Amino acid sequence: MRSPVYPDVEMVGMMIEGVPIDHCPRSGGHWLDGGELALLAKRPAEEVDAILRAGTPVERLVHESSRLCPRDHTPLQQIEFPDYAHLKLDYCPTCGGVWLDAHELSQALTLLGRPASSAERPSPTGGVLRLIQRLLGLG
Repeated sequence: MRSPVYPDVEMVGMMIEGVPIDHCPRSGGHWLDGGELALLAKRPAEEVDAILRAGTPVERLVHESSRLCPRDHTPLQQIEFPDYAHLKLDYCPTCGGVWLDAHELSQALTLLGRPASSAERPSPTGGVLRLIQRLLGLG
C-alpha cells in the first residue's frame, strides 16, 4: 500500500500495542484502517466513529484534503480539532481509515481520552507516547 503523502513510497506494516498499522518510512506518518484507532484508544469503535463523523461531543472542522485513501483512493477529509492543539487528521469517509502525520498519533489518543489502566503492562510504545504527550504539553 502506498503512502497518501508520498505516493511513490510503499508503506511498511508494524505493530503498536498489538494493533497492526501501516507506517510511511519517509514521512513518519501512520495509516490506521477502520477500527484500529479505536483499538489503540481502547474505546468502542462507535464512540470513535461518532467523533470522526459527527464531531460529537468534540468540536471539529472538516476540510477537503489533497490526499487520497491508500485503500480505495477516495479523497480524504481533513478533520481539525481546534481545542486539541489544532490536531488535523485525514479521514476516509468510505472505509473509515485514518491517516495520522508523524506527530498526530499521540494527539489523537489524547483527544479520544484513552483511559489509563494500572493493570496494563507498560510497553515501550506507551512510554514513548507519554513522553511525546509531555513534550507537546498534552499530558
